[in-house]
Amino acid sequence: MNNRRKTRKQKIASSERKVQNAFVVKEEWLSDSAKRPPEKVNSAFLGTNYLRQDLTKTFVLTMLVLALELALWLYLSRQ
Repeated sequence: MNNRRKTRKQKIASSERKVQNAFVVKEEWLSDSAKRPPEKVNSAFLGTNYLRQDLTKTFVLTMLVLALELALWLYLSRQ
């Protein structure tokens, strides 16, 4: 696997692309008049917000699996 060196034309084209794609902060973004009011949070999702957290989901699913295993063990041990 031979790595070829960049030619002068490739270096110039690369540097021109970097200049064209450079991020520029616009003046209108910095002014206070352009600020938008904060978005309202939909209250319908607040009740289920705890289900979206990974640790809570893991804990709840673990408890469900343990309850299922206990129920199956009790059911199968009676026979």
